[in-house]
Amino acid sequence: MAKITTRRPLTAKLAHPMLRNLWVKSAFIAAIYLAVQFSVLGLNPAGWSKFWGLQPPDVFQYWDTGIYAQLALSPACTAFYPLWPRLIQWLSAPASLAQAVRFSTLFSEVIFLGSLPIALFTIEKILTHKKMAFLAVFLYALGPNAIFHSIGYTESVFGLLSLIFLLLIHTIETQKFRSNIEAFGVCSLLLSTTIFLSLARPVLMQSGFALLFSLVVIVTVRVGFLNNTSPALPITQAIPPKIMALAGVIATGSVVGYSLYGFYCWQTTGDFLAPFHAQVEWGRTVGFRPWLLLFPRTLLIDLYGLYTPALVVTVLMWMLWQSRRAQRPTLALPKYRWLYGFLIHPLAFTGLVLWLHHVAKRSMRLIQLPDTSQWIPYLGRFSILFAISFSGVHSLINFLANTGNLYSTSRHFFGTPFAFIGIGAILTALSLPQLTRLTWVFALAGVGLLLEQWMSYASGGWLG
Repeated sequence: MAKITTRRPLTAKLAHPMLRNLWVKSAFIAAIYLAVQFSVLGLNPAGWSKFWGLQPPDVFQYWDTGIYAQLALSPACTAFYPLWPRLIQWLSAPASLAQAVRFSTLFSEVIFLGSLPIALFTIEKILTHKKMAFLAVFLYALGPNAIFHSIGYTESVFGLLSLIFLLLIHTIETQKFRSNIEAFGVCSLLLSTTIFLSLARPVLMQSGFALLFSLVVIVTVRVGFLNNTSPALPITQAIPPKIMALAGVIATGSVVGYSLYGFYCWQTTGDFLAPFHAQVEWGRTVGFRPWLLLFPRTLLIDLYGLYTPALVVTVLMWMLWQSRRAQRPTLALPKYRWLYGFLIHPLAFTGLVLWLHHVAKRSMRLIQLPDTSQWIPYLGRFSILFAISFSGVHSLINFLANTGNLYSTSRHFFGTPFAFIGIGAILTALSLPQLTRLTWVFALAGVGLLLEQWMSYASGGWLG
């Protein structure tokens, strides 16, 4: 007699402890976000009018939202990429600028809040640490730059695509496919996602830099330069076939994605590189401006958007180098809590720590780090290296290209999930409760800054 099987209802699947916790955590973060938003806009009727697009767009300053809304009505080749305005056009068919603004604002928030479970699932998979993944998503969704996911900017759709992109990279990197057809299918999904990413925001140069950085680190580790605990490989065998396939798919998708927009620009303006040239017209030129290391001439958070990726990369390379040593390394942190007040300016804190370390060592606490044997297998994964370098290069570009200020540096770094995978991976590998607690302090401060951002939005102030 054949065995009778019954399909489990969807509610039973959602009742699985892992999924239940994921939904609960996501709902908790979303509830805090909405509470911050509603508390500010509820006290400022003009803020609600702006959010719902109840007033003509020329009454309020919508910044990029208005530009994307105008592109939804009249497509053109500009520095703004076409995916988001085309989605607005296809899904709402707006008849006026006000309608386009209204739809894009609400739609962006729906995408953002709906992507939180995907963010938690993806980051848990990559970090392999649930508590750290929750902290990373908390930073991502409740920091001051989270506002850009809810006001009609491209951050929400780019963030969702980034999460899918990262999950596909992790899948290809870690899974053993049962057949070539299955592998081809996942690679095809990654290729399509990369193309869409390239049509949402400029990622061609950033992806190229991230691929180069990731492959150089992987090769350096595998040929034995940073790893004397395992036999070195010849350089011709230093990159695993899976990683080569990943790099090839991402490179192809980035080129194809930009080429689709580039050919459109060539047909309409006669310039294949018009989006890049539009940046020059805004006054963005390559140069070295060291004064921006001290004074961002925008919001203070932009300094953190500059120094945080530099810190993450520095710590990453230090950890990979320290893994060569037989003895466990130590990390020096300020002993007194009031010294962390100097974090108000990252460069001031860095200078203070270096001075204390060399002159007033009694003010420093030496902490012996855990076993370093897993640092290379964990931090040397392609998914983590790509996330760190892809997010970091945005800040480098802003520093070198922004002529008079660091505007949008914080937004370009902290506004995507890539940055928080890098931060979470470093904290997970270090396994230091002191650093985790300090990061939670930053996370809670970020909620306060998010509140301030919504107040600026409601009053027409600059957001970054």
